[in-house]
Amino acid sequence: MPHLTALRASAVQLSVPVISALAGVVVLAEPLSLRLAIASVAVLGGIALVLAARERAR
Repeated sequence: MPHLTALRASAVQLSVPVISALAGVVVLAEPLSLRLAIASVAVLGGIALVLAARERAR
């Protein structure tokens, strides 16, 4: 994947735990707790902030 930058690759890697946890909720019928929801929003929000800051710096 030559078009994938290191920043985007790291963002995808950091989102894997959130995707896995949400897959557990959907596939395995695990409970969706408030703690999981807040943590997921925090992680994805942090990734979005980093990507947005990088785009703005260009």
